Amino acid sequence: MSIEALHSQHSPKRRKLSHSSSNDAEATQFSKAAGTSSNKTGSQHATLPTGGINKSSILALQVADLNAEVTPNYDRLRAKWTIISNRLQTIIKQMPSRAPVAAVDALKAFRKQGIKIPFTKPSPSKETNYKFEFQAPKEILVGGALPWGLSVKGDNAVQLTAIMPEALLQEKDYLNNRAPHKAAFYLACLAAAIKEDASSEIDLVFAHSNDVDSSPTLEGVPKDKALSKFRFQICVGFPGEAIPIAKTLPTKNCLRQNANGDTASSDRPTPFYNSSIRHAASMASFDKIIQSAKSPSYDEACRIGQLWLKRRGFSSPVSSGGFGFYEWALMCALFLRTGGHRGHALFSKQYTSLQFFKAMLQILAGRDLRDPMILYGANIDIPRSESPVLYDASTGVNVLYKMNPWSYQSLRHHAQVSLAAINARNQDNFDPTFMLNLALPVMQYDEVFHVTIPARTFATPVEQRQYLLKMHSTFVQGLGDRVSLIDFKLPPRTSWPLNSGPTLSNNDFELEVSLLTNPDTATRLVDHGPSADEQEEAADFRKFWGEKAELRRFKDGSISEALVWTSGTSVTLQIITHLLMLHVKLPPSSVSSKTPNLEATMLPSESTLSAKDAFRLIDSTFQTLTSTLHNLDGLPLPIRSIVPTDPALRSASVYNPLLPSMAKPIDFLVQFDSSTRWPDSLPAIQHTKIAFLLKLGELLTAQDPSLQTRVGLENTTSATTGYLNTSFLDMIYPAAGPGLSPVCFRARIHHEREEHLLQAALADKSLHGSVRDELAAALAVYKREFVAKSIHTSAIRSLCNRFAPLSGTIRLLKRWMASHLLLGGGHVPEEIPEIVASSVFVNPVPWSVPGNSTTGFLRCLSLLARWDWNASPLVVDLGLAQDWSSEMVGEVKTRFEAWRKLDPVMSNVVWFVGTSVDGTGVVWTQRARPARVVAGRVSALAKAAVELLESQGTGMSEEDWAGLFNSPLGDFDFVIHIRPGLVKGRPHEGKKAKGGSLVNGGTAEFKNLQIAEALDVESLGYDPVDLFLQDLNYAFGASALFFYDRHGGTAIAGLWRPSVLGRREWRVRLGWSSVPVPAETDNEKEEGKDICVFNKEGVLAEIATLGEGIVKNITTKE
Repeated sequence: MSIEALHSQHSPKRRKLSHSSSNDAEATQFSKAAGTSSNKTGSQHATLPTGGINKSSILALQVADLNAEVTPNYDRLRAKWTIISNRLQTIIKQMPSRAPVAAVDALKAFRKQGIKIPFTKPSPSKETNYKFEFQAPKEILVGGALPWGLSVKGDNAVQLTAIMPEALLQEKDYLNNRAPHKAAFYLACLAAAIKEDASSEIDLVFAHSNDVDSSPTLEGVPKDKALSKFRFQICVGFPGEAIPIAKTLPTKNCLRQNANGDTASSDRPTPFYNSSIRHAASMASFDKIIQSAKSPSYDEACRIGQLWLKRRGFSSPVSSGGFGFYEWALMCALFLRTGGHRGHALFSKQYTSLQFFKAMLQILAGRDLRDPMILYGANIDIPRSESPVLYDASTGVNVLYKMNPWSYQSLRHHAQVSLAAINARNQDNFDPTFMLNLALPVMQYDEVFHVTIPARTFATPVEQRQYLLKMHSTFVQGLGDRVSLIDFKLPPRTSWPLNSGPTLSNNDFELEVSLLTNPDTATRLVDHGPSADEQEEAADFRKFWGEKAELRRFKDGSISEALVWTSGTSVTLQIITHLLMLHVKLPPSSVSSKTPNLEATMLPSESTLSAKDAFRLIDSTFQTLTSTLHNLDGLPLPIRSIVPTDPALRSASVYNPLLPSMAKPIDFLVQFDSSTRWPDSLPAIQHTKIAFLLKLGELLTAQDPSLQTRVGLENTTSATTGYLNTSFLDMIYPAAGPGLSPVCFRARIHHEREEHLLQAALADKSLHGSVRDELAAALAVYKREFVAKSIHTSAIRSLCNRFAPLSGTIRLLKRWMASHLLLGGGHVPEEIPEIVASSVFVNPVPWSVPGNSTTGFLRCLSLLARWDWNASPLVVDLGLAQDWSSEMVGEVKTRFEAWRKLDPVMSNVVWFVGTSVDGTGVVWTQRARPARVVAGRVSALAKAAVELLESQGTGMSEEDWAGLFNSPLGDFDFVIHIRPGLVKGRPHEGKKAKGGSLVNGGTAEFKNLQIAEALDVESLGYDPVDLFLQDLNYAFGASALFFYDRHGGTAIAGLWRPSVLGRREWRVRLGWSSVPVPAETDNEKEEGKDICVFNKEGVLAEIATLGEGIVKNITTKE
């Protein structure tokens, strides 16, 4: 096995068209193996291309299969919903006319019928000089996704639009909500008639159609259980000619009254209102446009687009982004008619569904619709705004009028990410693009805040829109380059009974503000404003920032306006709180953060030196040591290379590596030039290494007396064979400051000849099986320790330099695994969480690159929860260039398939993790690292964590977040409790939680003992509990699995291996301690067998004896 220099990107599990795999259940009570469900085959909808299958063809097949799964049986559903639809149309068409009445009289009349007319604010009053009347509609449109045959399973909405007769409308009804008021009266008439004739069949409520206050609607749900899944919306539309397009252009003002009904300024355009009433007048036109566009490819593209939007939390209501199935279908249909060069169609009717989908993503991602796109209107001039504009001049409607600046930017961001994902060369991103639910703020965004706006801050929906637009523009200006996206999540509008009115909630308005941050600038403490010479800009700066702005002189001599923020608190939270208080008069208590800084709370430090600074100090010291070693005179051979291999040298240690309680030797490799003087015997090579290290230590001490050196031995049991490295050299630098540990580097010598000698020994076919196994294990260790680790360390170091939050993400993921007793100790190697964390940065699909370590950590949990390691490998390109070829990726996947055929029960390789620096995929995970039971445990814990995040969302409490790192010990067969004074690998002082306990389980010690520990050089790297665990695995590893948190755990948990449980016939060399039991079954009695069972009590007693002085007590599972 050789470590190959390969290059590619992470490829998540492909959603198979036909999937059938056996997933044997693990015979253990510890965890349940994750099963794989079969997906229905859509072969009847897809044919294989004659030219072979490429990535685009596979994606087309997957899309066709998905479409087949989500398409309902329209004929069967039509037979049901048309019963109610026909009934409602009959009632409406047979309604008698009502004579014209004044607004006050209309309100009184309907009040007697138990109905309150859903007038838009400001409501008509006794001064209103126009009348309200009713005539039965001549046309009723039946539309929506289900009647059009474009819906997906579970979407059973039917929309009936009654078109008002033109005689009921007057010339200037487009002004001041007159048309919406008449529509509300018309809707109340429909409600009264349906209530009278069908109240026993349908439950009725009022609502705002898609949260548009000028478009009230009547919603009905059948009482019949067989039909109750259908939802009927009854809307009122206007004749197209009744609302003049020229008077309702986006640049016109059609609302010239304020909330009190008084005359208001007519200068400000009202594009939202104008498009809403023109939309009501264009329902028939849009119905024809969509019906004429229908084709199998168009229909499929609409369903796939609807799924894509739902996965991202988008739908047509304003509170859900204002862009849903209807807008998608209408845009697609319009571009089949126009939008291209010289008014030609932008889309072709020959497109496949996948081409339709990609074309829509290209429009949403590539075209900035804040610069208005105008269809059919070459002579119309609409200025740029922060809201998107796709204006259909033939109907006078901005198709995107319900979208806000924040929802458009969010949609565009998702479109850009998805377009890049499906166009990626080496990855199959079908599952992340179409199957994964992304509407989870704590995982989708880097920071989430709740802003509580007091009740009655705004009287009307119009005032609410203006208030939020002002807040958003203020945040955009104030947060600047700290963020790449600011999204608002509005509380959804609710329906109301027929006898009450549509009012804004009397409760406080809860706004969710979500940010995608730029990690390079988000934590900046000083902002530079305009220079003192730029007086106008400086005045605007001071006006925007208020008293926070101050004039400062900087080190370069410049004088400019500046902002200084406090360290230790989220800078974005400080900015948002200040801006809200200054510009919208909201107190600081109205803002709360919903995303914790897990790196600060879960990785505490007892020193003022942060972990990042500790990594920098260690790296600087290592560079000094490297220079010293290269310049040494008197060595037998020149040094060829010095390479780091330790997590502390790739910024991946769980805790601060310079804290006395966590200090341990930092590993690196030294390689000397080749020479014929090296011996050809493995034992002799090991002795030569010892001589080299002794000479190296002698020369270092002579050159720098403050540097302490010591040669140590390891793997002494293999000293006679020389299969494993047996020596190392510790070089100890004095502590860099008070309260810090000395820096100890541990050097091992890398000699390439060892690999050749091990391979040559393995080539001898006459070797005994046990000897062959020893040689194979030694060769695997050599490749891992002396080849793979150095390349891996170099790759992770480069990625941590490129992605600032990656180091914190790795450390959090390791802490999570360690807290569940699964990291190290022969279970999950330290390098695996580093690769998993790197994958969410180099291939973040379906999200963007994480902006902080908490977001990165949560996405790692999502990846582990989704990874079906039984059926697919984890493939990650760790190169900065991200240029791993598809051929190399294919080779890695071929090796995975070969391993599964060679080892179907996964006794040797469970996790297959291929990277651009390890094309074999097994250098870290061979020899069951982790075992299948441990891999299942990781998956189960990750799924449980993701389910908690999905159910709680932004409502997670501090206890919930801390609970992610608490492992239930009740799942284990026995628990060995360790004396607290012997536990190492954690800070002495942790953050106090409620009840006085420490979050990290630490206990405060006397200060003088901490100082003594910091000065104790001899105990560096000495951990009695870890040595005890090694003895346990050596003595009882055949009987039990042992689990321990090396980063501060106070207990060793154990599971009995299934192979030792149950009743067995006694024989010599069973391999485990046993006790005789009487025969029970007839077969046992007849054959006179000597039956025995595993001696649990005896083994636990031996463990207690072995751990005397270390073990506090042992508890067993009840």
